[in-house]
Amino acid sequence: MHKTALVTGASSGIGLATARALHAAGYTVYGTSRNPDAGNPEYEGIRYLPLELTDPGSIERLAAMLPPLDVLVNNAGSSQMGAIEETPSEKILELYETLLFGNIRLIQRVLPGMRARGRGWIVNVSSLAELMPVPCSAVYASAKAALHMLGTGLRQELRPFGIRVVTVAPSFIKTSIVQERLHCDNSPYSDMIQSAGRIRDAEIASGSPPEAVAEKIVKIVGMKNPSSFYPAGKKATLLAIASKWLPERLREWAVRKRFRLR
Repeated sequence: MHKTALVTGASSGIGLATARALHAAGYTVYGTSRNPDAGNPEYEGIRYLPLELTDPGSIERLAAMLPPLDVLVNNAGSSQMGAIEETPSEKILELYETLLFGNIRLIQRVLPGMRARGRGWIVNVSSLAELMPVPCSAVYASAKAALHMLGTGLRQELRPFGIRVVTVAPSFIKTSIVQERLHCDNSPYSDMIQSAGRIRDAEIASGSPPEAVAEKIVKIVGMKNPSSFYPAGKKATLLAIASKWLPERLREWAVRKRFRLR
């Protein structure tokens, strides 16, 4: 059976690897990018379309260009690091528009077609940061956790219509995702942000390749009865288990120790 997939944020990293893996598995793949003409315009059979998740009009225009979908992979995103005390509310809203609200709007636009055909997959790419946040990443972690809970609720709503919803949570993955770092002049949080940022960058540089996540996603969409949540990448399963079973004090101690906090 011919199948079609849409992967957001498909110009690099996890998105590009996933788009390539789905194409290799026989899917017709559409990928999105903020600037699809800047690179990979027809990468190995992937058709690139413009999308700005913070713009509802951009989502509507994308939806009008798409055929009925079998798979939607909500991967596009951005990263942010800063102390809550100093993070402007508009920056918080901007990140939530990208990581949560934009994904909700896109899901709303593709669901009628999936429901009419009685099948479909929605794969939300979250992050293990939702379970064990990096210091000064509370906004990012909370947005990813909200995306996960959205998917958990959607599973129940969409199950009667043959639509499966899964969250994939990568650990540190070797990608070029840009992280905005926010702190004020003479901030009491500067040392913490800079130290945590350096450790985060080192973890990404030594992390798993994005293909590890892509392979997991392709495997998932071939399952009959998937679970709701899958960690992906180096140490991801171990970290997910630790976040569930270790006492809270021990989890917090481990994070402080790894990121050299008092």
